[in-house]
Amino acid sequence: MSVYKRGGAYWYDFWFRGQRIRESTGLSNKTAAGQAEAIRKAELAEGRAGIVRRNPSPKFQDFVDNDFLPWSEKQHQSHPRTHLRYKVSCNRLVEYFGNLTLEGISIGHVEKFKLERFGEVSAAGTNRDLAALRSMLNYAKRKGLISHNPVHGLKLLPEGPGAMRVVSQVEQRQYLSKANQLLRDVATIMIETGMRPEEVFTIRKENIHVTQGYVFVPTGKTRFARRNILLTESVKRVLRRRVRTAKGCFVFPGRYDHSKPLTSVKKAHAAALRDAKIKLPFRVYDLRHTFGSRSAMAGVDLPTLKELMGHSDISTTMRYIHPTPEHKVEALKKLEKFNGEQVAKECKSKRVPTKVPTVARRRHERGR
Repeated sequence: MSVYKRGGAYWYDFWFRGQRIRESTGLSNKTAAGQAEAIRKAELAEGRAGIVRRNPSPKFQDFVDNDFLPWSEKQHQSHPRTHLRYKVSCNRLVEYFGNLTLEGISIGHVEKFKLERFGEVSAAGTNRDLAALRSMLNYAKRKGLISHNPVHGLKLLPEGPGAMRVVSQVEQRQYLSKANQLLRDVATIMIETGMRPEEVFTIRKENIHVTQGYVFVPTGKTRFARRNILLTESVKRVLRRRVRTAKGCFVFPGRYDHSKPLTSVKKAHAAALRDAKIKLPFRVYDLRHTFGSRSAMAGVDLPTLKELMGHSDISTTMRYIHPTPEHKVEALKKLEKFNGEQVAKECKSKRVPTKVPTVARRRHERGR
């Protein structure tokens, strides 16, 4: 019996064919409330309460292929990388949940998937798949295919600051010398402005203002990501050239469809790293990290750097500050120099004369 008292009356709370039934009996006697609950269940079982029987729950794989992915592609036309992210996660999710019905997916299944997936990829990668699953099941719930989302309230894995890499000046020269023209343009913009890869890929011609010296980013995860990006002379030259030659509205159009933006330069990036023989590889995104670290080492204050990089919280900006070993040595030398100057200054202000004037010494001795 699932009755409980709230205020002066007893309520019942139970599930029937995927729907939660929670109602007041209006009774103050627990036994009578239990009988009312039994009557209510009988009514539901006999179909006298207007409850519409749910259609059979589809299998997860059928739902993903026939429903979710077509919806996602249409829904995220202006953010194609979001749809791509879902497609990538779908591969592993379908492999694990594919033969289960949507209603058959429980929190226990999801927890087991989380542990298994964490053994394959990082915490961040596991969390991305769980976030994709949550979005899928939320969509299924909105469509009335399930009554509740088992991923709702699931605790994600803690993520560290991630593997951030600062590219040295020597590595930058080697990398750019081996990069093709497309990658060289993308890398130059990122390392001199701190733009995210997707921000570079989706630069539209109408948002470029070379004369005024900035590019407008109209979209982003937060309102802080929507900002004006200041341009260096090198970046201005790159954008002028690409505006003249690019087909379509994007200065980095897709290879096969010029109406869509570029989505990745991973293959060109891997080839440039290999040909440049860079011993410790870095990711494309590390070019943004490098901008942040170099700006901080150049003396840019954190509030300004936060605005340049489009962060909503200054603690996020702090994660991008990675002084190089040479910069740390230089900082220590500055500290040693400062300490030496301070000691010399204090000694000079407290120094006692070693020779007392003769007249003053005689007066001193007579006084004794």
